[in-house]
Amino acid sequence: MLAVRPELMERLRARLPAPDWMPPLTVAQQLGFGEANVAARVGFSVALGEHLACGPQAIRARLAELGDIARTVLADVSGWRVVEAVDEPSAITTLAPIDGADPAAVRAWLLSQRRIVTTYAGVERAPLELPAPVLRISPHVDNTADDLDAFAEALVAATAATSGER
Repeated sequence: MLAVRPELMERLRARLPAPDWMPPLTVAQQLGFGEANVAARVGFSVALGEHLACGPQAIRARLAELGDIARTVLADVSGWRVVEAVDEPSAITTLAPIDGADPAAVRAWLLSQRRIVTTYAGVERAPLELPAPVLRISPHVDNTADDLDAFAEALVAATAATSGER
């Protein structure tokens, strides 16, 4: 993706003339036609290769295992309710506040204070499913049970630290 101010775009000139067989294109059109995010494509192809080398079934099983661990550990965290069933075949775990915690504030605290990435999902994300905002975690296949225990401890700290922000 390339973002360019209009006044700069107007000054840009093509380095090479377009071939005769090609219809005339603006510089912006030429950039859109010929440029690509090669790094993203390479990264995606490497990730896909690793996924296939490990075996999709093994990856799915590991993610389901992590989800089971996460939901079991997080079920004991005061002030939050785990939405999914423990045996949901996914690592994604949704946490709904039950004592007034603010998922957006908790997410911000976790990121700024512990460098833990979570997802805030507001009602607008799924208006027919969400009665209130939630917090989601999505453990990576390389996470461990210790990582999830550390997250549970951080969630307790984040909830306490942000409880006065309401």
